[in-house]
Amino acid sequence: MNRKLVVSAGCVALIAGLVAGCGTANNTTNSANTAVQRPAAKSNTTVVQQGHNNLVVAPTSEVGSANLKRLTAIADKQPSNFAAQLNAADSASANGNTALAIQYFKRAVQANPKSGLALTALGNMYRERENQPKEAIPYYQKSIQVDPSYGWAYWQLAQAYLTLKETSLAKQTLEQGLKNVSKKDPAYADIQSTLSNLNGAQKASK
Repeated sequence: MNRKLVVSAGCVALIAGLVAGCGTANNTTNSANTAVQRPAAKSNTTVVQQGHNNLVVAPTSEVGSANLKRLTAIADKQPSNFAAQLNAADSASANGNTALAIQYFKRAVQANPKSGLALTALGNMYRERENQPKEAIPYYQKSIQVDPSYGWAYWQLAQAYLTLKETSLAKQTLEQGLKNVSKKDPAYADIQSTLSNLNGAQKASK
C-alpha cells in the first residue's frame, strides 16, 4: 500500500527550532501543518492514521481531544499569538478535524500575514485533505509572494498544478523555486528532483 506520510507542524518544528516548513521523502507531501519550536525526541511523537493512506506524525502533546481542547482554548485567548494559532491548527489537523484546522491556520495568517509557512499549510489543507487543488493555489502563490525563499510553497504549488494536469505551470514553478530557494533549504532537493523527473518524463514521451 502506498501510504502518504505527513509530518505535522509541531513535529517538524520541534526538529527545526523555528516555525518552518517541512517535507518528507518518497514523494509524499510536506506537512499540511508545519510549525516547529524546539528539538524533540521521536518518543514524543505519535503517528495518527487519517483515512486509509494518510499517516500524520504529530507531537504527542497535540494528539487527542483533551490536547485539542487545551490548545484551541489557548489560541482563542490569544488571537494575535501566531504560535498559539499554529499549534491549535496543527492539533486540529492531527486529530482529523480539517475544518477546524483551516479555521486556525487562517487565524495564524491573520496574526502573521507574511508567514509563508502558515499560508502553505493552509493551502495544504485544501489540496491534501479536501482534494481541492484550485482552492489551494492562491495560498501557495501568496506564500511565494510574501516569502520567496520558503521552498515548500513552490513544491506544493507544483503538486497542485500537476494534479490539475498543468505540467508546464508546474515546471515553471519548480524552476522559479530553484532560483529563489537556498540549496540548504530542506525543500530544495525535492524541488530539484521533481523538476528532473518531469523533464525526464517529457523527454521519454517524445
